[in-house]
Amino acid sequence: MKVLTYNVHLWEGRDGRMDVERLAAIIESTGADAVALNEVLHPVHTHYGQSTPLRDLANLLRMDWAFGESNRTVQCAGWWGPVGNAVLSRCSITADANHYLPKLPGTQGRNMLTAHLDVARDHAFTIYSTHLDHAFEGTRMWQLRGVLTALQSKADEPHVLMGDFNTPGPVGPRSKRLTPPVVRMLKGNGYIDAFMAAGEGAHATFPSVVDFRIDYIFVPVIMQPYLATCKVINGALVDQASDHRPLMAEFNWS
Repeated sequence: MKVLTYNVHLWEGRDGRMDVERLAAIIESTGADAVALNEVLHPVHTHYGQSTPLRDLANLLRMDWAFGESNRTVQCAGWWGPVGNAVLSRCSITADANHYLPKLPGTQGRNMLTAHLDVARDHAFTIYSTHLDHAFEGTRMWQLRGVLTALQSKADEPHVLMGDFNTPGPVGPRSKRLTPPVVRMLKGNGYIDAFMAAGEGAHATFPSVVDFRIDYIFVPVIMQPYLATCKVINGALVDQASDHRPLMAEFNWS
């Protein structure tokens, strides 16, 4: 089973265009079975009417979909709409729920989307898709408490927590000393950073002057034995489609 997390930058590529077919081509090429999306606008409004790129993307990929809004609206270059997180799945999504995360005064609303997948008989699987605050680690820690509250009863159930955590990922021989508080808190609650456990190749999911990994797939202890690989998806098309690169993990689990 392959799971993918991808920040789609409010549908805006680096060329300023909204190109759902380009995003579909990238996701299709990975063979992902389930996808967590961040910075999703749904629906999208323009001066000419309303559209639903999320639904269009799901249809192109022949996937089921769910969306959870974060209780805020974002304005882009020529379009605007409610922003939140989404999940796409080749398996049926049997149930979904939206969780608003704790909010400090003056900070943006954030949420976590839960999607329960009907993987196979007697094989339920849950995707948690979230996007933490971009500005301050203290705010992210506050929001993470809300995430962990929602997850506290799920430790013995197959699931993954994915998304844009906006905290630089540990890389290299000093990574244990440099692990940021958000990752330490998740580790202390029984979650493994999939890239640190099984990462292959380049680490950067947010290419910039200094490349960062700020997108994560966190694996509970119950799923770690099945974790095979984790890698960042690269390529020319990827570099045009968003300001982030997708991160994918594969599990030998059925």
